[in-house]
Amino acid sequence: MASIANYCPDDVNVLVAGLLNITGFVDGTFITIDKDVMPFKSVRTPDGTVARLYDNDQTYTIRITVHNGTVTNDFLTKLWQLDEITQRGKFPILVKDHSGTDLFFSTTTWIEELPQLAKSNSIDQRTWVLRSSQAVINFGNNEDPSSIVQDLVNIATGALPILEGIL
Repeated sequence: MASIANYCPDDVNVLVAGLLNITGFVDGTFITIDKDVMPFKSVRTPDGTVARLYDNDQTYTIRITVHNGTVTNDFLTKLWQLDEITQRGKFPILVKDHSGTDLFFSTTTWIEELPQLAKSNSIDQRTWVLRSSQAVINFGNNEDPSSIVQDLVNIATGALPILEGIL
């Protein structure tokens, strides 16, 4: 029997600083998360040997696109201003697809780039660029929602590269 996967964009939650659940997402792609540095770089030598270089870099770039009318812009602006004034504007972020098992979590995130301030005769988009370090990610599926236990296991196993220097 074939399985059926269900995805609902309304089930994607982004929790910033443990305080704000991001609202005001735009139609289309509203969040992207990219790993900045892949863990392995490989080189093939003339004799056919492959050598790999490992880099335990757990930084990610997050792009969140919202419309100009959402309070999300005010909150992210305040976080950016706090960081600019005190250099202490780092915060945790959790991205969770509640209709599946996709998960991203970081304890250390900051505003990397501000959106462009534009005014027009329509609803404008603002793309906030955030950077996270010490992050874990789970590329999941949408056949069944994950349980809290599965989410905790995904966070724990995703944290193993971060713990490399500690263990």
